[in-house]
Amino acid sequence: TGARLTGRIKTLRAEKGFGFIKDDSGKEYFFHQSAIYGEGIEMLREGDTVEFTVAEDGPKGPRAENVRRTST
Repeated sequence: TGARLTGRIKTLRAEKGFGFIKDDSGKEYFFHQSAIYGEGIEMLREGDTVEFTVAEDGPKGPRAENVRRTST
């Protein structure tokens, strides 16, 4: 895996199991609930700060993996 990036949860659709993270440079990354490390998606909120790694692009653009909340 690559370097860990930081960002904030921009959009969260917990009922559908996915969301988007906006990193510190403004780039957006799609994530699926299976990419969340440690906690379930129901523990995340829009605006939470997270760390993540970048996986290959998927149909919704760059994908975040190993998503871990660092603060609320």
